[in-house]
Amino acid sequence: MKAATSPGYESKSYVLPGFIDRSIRYHRGPMTTRSQKILGWTPTVLLALFMIFASGLAKFFIRDGTPAAEFTKALGVWDHLYLIGALEIIAAVLLLVPRTATLGFVMMVGVLGGATATGLTHDVEGNWPWFPFVLIFVMMIGAYFRTPELLARARDPRSVPNPGKAGTIASWVLTVLLSLATLASGVLQLMPPPNAEGAAFIERLGIAHIAVPLGITKICLAILFLIPRCSVIALVLMIGYFSGALATNMTRGFTLPEYLPLIFVLVLLAITGWIRNPELRQRLLGRPVSV
Repeated sequence: MKAATSPGYESKSYVLPGFIDRSIRYHRGPMTTRSQKILGWTPTVLLALFMIFASGLAKFFIRDGTPAAEFTKALGVWDHLYLIGALEIIAAVLLLVPRTATLGFVMMVGVLGGATATGLTHDVEGNWPWFPFVLIFVMMIGAYFRTPELLARARDPRSVPNPGKAGTIASWVLTVLLSLATLASGVLQLMPPPNAEGAAFIERLGIAHIAVPLGITKICLAILFLIPRCSVIALVLMIGYFSGALATNMTRGFTLPEYLPLIFVLVLLAITGWIRNPELRQRLLGRPVSV
């Protein structure tokens, strides 16, 4: 018996009546009720408006000598103000456009991950470093209803496209390399610095007070990234984490050659996600989206 279909769906399987709800379907956009659309769009629009106007554009109008300028200098972002503002605006616009919503979500996690790390590594009066986490939570509510492909693999791995044999091999090589590097880095952070030079490096990063929690976080992410069913969740979290690491380096006076490896890691993560998780690129390419 053919599975019943609803407007907006194309059924791709024949199932028994008792298993209709377990069939694998593809669609070109999340089929939602009116209330679900409201729950998806309301937090997304509110977040995007905040990031575009209150945060992104505002950075282009900060003038030297003002309290806002002194605040950004204390956070170490004064020299990167226009770059950060531009990234916030771009991520917000991508998040609003349905076809680029998934890309915008991942990019915004990176932007807000950088903001969180900057706040945690700079002790500035009046700054609450966890505010970006609140914004991420708000964005997640909207994404749950607007971009179901982010959780499709976790819900049912059979509902997502297969990357093919070559893609599977390439993605697993990258996944293992990234996981091992992250795991090794996390384990090292759990240990006391081996010498004065190592201690000075930790102090320079401004993470002496959070080195152990960061190490535990890295280890957890490395393990999660190896689990196929959790790969999308781990990918997004790792992009957020390493974006934070990059922001820390940039705002703590490190030079480009010093933080270039972090940029390389983020590029590898993007390549790995593109190959390993085809469901993340389906919307961008205008193909049926898995749920």
